[in-house]
Amino acid sequence: MLRETAILGILATGMTLIFVAGEIDISVGSVYGLLNVVMGILVVRLGWNAWFAAAVVVLLGAAKGTATGAIVTRMGVPSFLVTLAELVAYRSSALLISGEQPFVADQPNSFYSATGGYLGGSFPCLAVWMLGIAAVGGFVLAKSKFGAHIYATGGDRQASASWGIPVNRITVLCFTSMAALCGLSGALLFGWLRVAAPVTGTGLEFSVIAAVILGGTSLRGGNGTVLASLIGASIIEMLSSALVLLGLSQQWKDVATGGLILAVSVLDCVGQRWTRRTAGVMEGTEDQDEGLLPNARSDV
Repeated sequence: MLRETAILGILATGMTLIFVAGEIDISVGSVYGLLNVVMGILVVRLGWNAWFAAAVVVLLGAAKGTATGAIVTRMGVPSFLVTLAELVAYRSSALLISGEQPFVADQPNSFYSATGGYLGGSFPCLAVWMLGIAAVGGFVLAKSKFGAHIYATGGDRQASASWGIPVNRITVLCFTSMAALCGLSGALLFGWLRVAAPVTGTGLEFSVIAAVILGGTSLRGGNGTVLASLIGASIIEMLSSALVLLGLSQQWKDVATGGLILAVSVLDCVGQRWTRRTAGVMEGTEDQDEGLLPNARSDV
């Protein structure tokens, strides 16, 4: 379960940044699958060193994310539409460049031990990667100036821009981080399984989004934490394992994940409506109290 949660947790870390900034990226599954295939081509077909190939894949992901962010900020196209187009295009690209065939690595390399092995004989190395990425992402989001700007951008983009926060640059960097983590996750998966298949990551974007939503991150931006997203990722994987133990098929996981997304979204909307209504009642009460004060003073 730790191994399975690791990939989802790394991607959920990047998606948390996207959500807090008030954007969305539904192309992560396709980008993750494409970069996993690129990793396989570089190592198996071209004979590159796995460590060097992983670095290249991460850089390719970062370049893709920068391009996406530029389209969203410079051209004003909603991130949902941009990443929807990428969802379809990158999935087909993975099938095209792979010839619909998997790539299998058979040469020993330290990269495989550092990704698919165990630390201390029992703790999976993939979990170490996840904890390291989550620690960095959590620190950046909670303690750094960049993180504060992400919260401000998602909370009120126009007000943040008027205060001098580079909201476009913040948005681009969030998309860049997300895509770079897709590349890292694709490389880690290849190191673990030593196989790159063109169908890798199909439907994964929904699990990533579900993990972030289950962690309490608002769809409207402005709040959320990496730790909560990791807890959401753990819940998704525990749900998947429970369904397998019950003898149910993989399709039931997708049904359950969709139900969780809908339920949490409804609860989020209801909670925000209740908060606004409560705040309105309190403001009305304060106004009434203020209106009574002058009369009370005149009576005195």
